[in-house]
Amino acid sequence: MMNRRTFAALAATVALFAGPTTAFAEDYPSERLTYTIAFGPGGGNDRMSRTLVDILKDYELYPGNIVVENREGGSGAVGFSFVKNKAGDPYAATSTSGNFIGTPLVSDTDWTYADFTPIGLLASDAMFLVVRSDSDFGTLDDLVEAAKAGRVTIAGSGSAGPERVTASLFAQAAGIEYEYVPIGSGGELVTALTSGSVDAVVANPSEVAGQIDAGSFSALAFSDSARSTNHPDIPTFRELGYDFDFSLPRGVVLPPDLDPAVQDWWVATLKEAVETPEWKDYLVTNGMSGNPIWGEDFGTYLEETSAKYEAVLKDIGAIE
Repeated sequence: MMNRRTFAALAATVALFAGPTTAFAEDYPSERLTYTIAFGPGGGNDRMSRTLVDILKDYELYPGNIVVENREGGSGAVGFSFVKNKAGDPYAATSTSGNFIGTPLVSDTDWTYADFTPIGLLASDAMFLVVRSDSDFGTLDDLVEAAKAGRVTIAGSGSAGPERVTASLFAQAAGIEYEYVPIGSGGELVTALTSGSVDAVVANPSEVAGQIDAGSFSALAFSDSARSTNHPDIPTFRELGYDFDFSLPRGVVLPPDLDPAVQDWWVATLKEAVETPEWKDYLVTNGMSGNPIWGEDFGTYLEETSAKYEAVLKDIGAIE
């Protein structure tokens, strides 16, 4: 069986001969890396970050020590600000999330996504549109027809979060109106749909996977550009003819003002990390889509995702 060091060496060899080599800074990396998690222990961003750091250590992809710090507060504002203010420091990194996009749109922060060096989108955190299995909506088209004929209620966590954005983008693509019901948590979403208080919910896959697997809920569509890793039978909205996708970026960024060679080094290194069995297990366990986007293309993805988010928040009156 291939051990971890052999895997890393083989992956490095493949990367070397797969295309033109990149002129990395000769002495990088040579210092301790501080990996900041902008949220508290145990949450989704924390799990993703620690999984990645473990891979970097176990496969010896990063040659020095890595210190992981949780700097929570302000829906990510504190931790992301800390990294942003490390401008020019190639030994600071952090993981992105939905708040990396959403928090600057609704709060007065000293940073936006554009203030960081983009390394890579490693996973996409998208949403299911879910109904009860015994509902009248066997397909997404059934729900659309019902909305055109009368009132349809769709619930999601919070009044201006990614669930609301997904529901609004769907409504725009389908040419329908709907009533949005903001609900506090994933557990309350499950209760509302189970009781029949709402017709459908938009939810993170982890919040409804148990009910889907048990057969009590049916997911009609997935909001990412590709299908979910642990529910590959559920089509995307775009596959069903509704021309949009929306997901939240589980990726890695570094501070601004870095030598381009540092960005190149991290892109090459994380390309190896996402090929490990541990990362693939993380994707399946957490219902993520694994469609990496690298470097400046990741920066473009962040720009486009922020624009979608901002447009919906303005449309619903959450921001001006």
